[in-house]
Amino acid sequence: MKLFNKIISAVLSLLIMISVSLPVSAESSEKEEVIYIMTNANGTVSGVYAVNIFNSGDITDYGEYDNVKMLNTSDEITVDGDKITFSTNSDKAYMQGTLTDTEIPWEISIKYILNGVEMTADEIAGKSGDLEIRFSVEKNKNCKTDFFDSYALQATFTLDTKLCSEITANDATMANVGSNKQITYTILPNKGIDTKITAKVKNYEMSAVSINGIKMNLDLEVDSSEITDKVSDLNDGIDKIDDGAKQVYNGSTELKDGGNTLKSNSSNLNSGTKNLDNGVDKLSSGIQTLQNGLDELDSQSENLTSGSAQVKSALEKIQTSLDSVSADADELKELTSASGQIKTAITNLKNGASKLKSNLGYAQYKATMSANGLDIDKLSIGNSQAIKSLTEQISQLKETLEKIQGNEKYKEQAEQLQTQISQLTNIVTLLTGSNGMISGTEQYLNGLSGGVSELYTGLEQLETNYAEFDKSINTLANNLSEMLVNISKLSDGIDTLADQYKTLDGGIKSYTGGVKEIIKGYSEIKGGASDLAKGSDSLVEGTEAFDGGIASLYSGITELSDGAGELYKGTDKMKSKTSGMNEKINDKIDDVISSISGSESETCSFVSDKNTDVTSVQFVIKTDKIEIEEKESDKVNTKEKLSFWQKLLRLFGLY
Repeated sequence: MKLFNKIISAVLSLLIMISVSLPVSAESSEKEEVIYIMTNANGTVSGVYAVNIFNSGDITDYGEYDNVKMLNTSDEITVDGDKITFSTNSDKAYMQGTLTDTEIPWEISIKYILNGVEMTADEIAGKSGDLEIRFSVEKNKNCKTDFFDSYALQATFTLDTKLCSEITANDATMANVGSNKQITYTILPNKGIDTKITAKVKNYEMSAVSINGIKMNLDLEVDSSEITDKVSDLNDGIDKIDDGAKQVYNGSTELKDGGNTLKSNSSNLNSGTKNLDNGVDKLSSGIQTLQNGLDELDSQSENLTSGSAQVKSALEKIQTSLDSVSADADELKELTSASGQIKTAITNLKNGASKLKSNLGYAQYKATMSANGLDIDKLSIGNSQAIKSLTEQISQLKETLEKIQGNEKYKEQAEQLQTQISQLTNIVTLLTGSNGMISGTEQYLNGLSGGVSELYTGLEQLETNYAEFDKSINTLANNLSEMLVNISKLSDGIDTLADQYKTLDGGIKSYTGGVKEIIKGYSEIKGGASDLAKGSDSLVEGTEAFDGGIASLYSGITELSDGAGELYKGTDKMKSKTSGMNEKINDKIDDVISSISGSESETCSFVSDKNTDVTSVQFVIKTDKIEIEEKESDKVNTKEKLSFWQKLLRLFGLY
């Protein structure tokens, strides 16, 4: 922008230098106008003069003048109201007219503030301190011409560096001219200015401020392709971001649907493990009941061994008391029946363990999940694919972020991209954790399946051992039954039976010992059942934690989906808002060029709208100097012979 101002300043200076000598056509009454405006040091207009420049011939001109005179010829002027006529043979004729109560196109204000106090030019002359010059130009609404809209101004302040130091003027171009600092402001058409100059001054004085105005009509060609190419690249990037956001949104929607299915199946898994835990509790209770039965059976072993000593007496009583013998036969039936029930219970327990063995394992778990609509393998594969897809999206978003990061214009987009990258990274972590949980579940269920296998092996051995025991009981019962059937023979065989009592007593002791071994083995089964119950509790806790994790995962996925939806809406809106940006930028560039290049309207006379053949109008504005008033004794009364141009300049205080 500063470079452009320097270019404009150079152009204005060149135009001002050559404007007086511009060639004119030979048509009668064609003229150029130079409007000299004298102001006080604060910018208040004190006088307005027009110098009209004509070619030779019969001249007719119009203007409301207080007085008119020729500056370089002695041609006689005729004034008729606002009509002025004269004839001249001079190649260039200069006629001066004094205008009164004339509104100029600009309101100019120059204020002087020293050490924080506003002063007049007379008050500040010769003072020292911190100076601030406030300079403003705006449109004079009382002036009915359009010069403000089509004319540019160049204002020049000249500060003597012997009197002024530490000079600042942020909106100006400063140059060193000898020992002076020349401060130049360029004010474009239809624009004003409000600025300030600061300096430290000593015995302050300042030359007159010079303001020149010329018509601005620059033919500027601006190549905006470099800007529009970058905008096209930006639009392409926005399109890619929008496409990526759409893909993220679609992917998050699919992930949300899968997460909903996973959440439902996780709930089913949690319910299933609770049912399994209830079954294990019932199994443990049944094992305890069986243990109680075996303990009861063992408690009768002592009675059995002590009673064996009374067998002989009992056999003798059998001979004399058939009722008692009958009662003993009933007891045998109860014994064989109870033993058969125990055998059946052990078989049922083994069968239950077999079913548990068949149904407890990771393969069975996957089958159950599949029956409920969740394929664990597909879930794991889907997680891996989602991780890969999200990782690629994160990479793309990071590339986009690197392109716009550090650009203040896209700070908000950069923050949004950073938030999206963080959210997608969290989802990748969550999906990785889901796969880890599936692997852990597999290891846990396979380990539990091994424990059930050991339980089944123990029950199988118990079933075999007890079958032998039950067979012995049935054999004994059959033998006793035959003895009862052959009661007549029993009496004859009592003596023999008594002799063999020691053998029978040894068998009874073996029997009671076998019962103790069964109880000992069954204690191991009971311990395995206890471990199974503990494992089942851990499984319930694990599935509950898994279900809670899945619920949190689904909540996160839902937030991701909602966020992706908002992202897509935002990128789609951004895409819509940036559509056609090239055309808008070109239009804006045209507007800017139009605002600084001025108007192509026909040049109109400042003096009178009756002057219809004006080739140029130039404004020269000059303020009073700020100077220390000279004493009468310092004034020298000398006469100096001046040239025409010196006289002209002195007339307007310029020489």
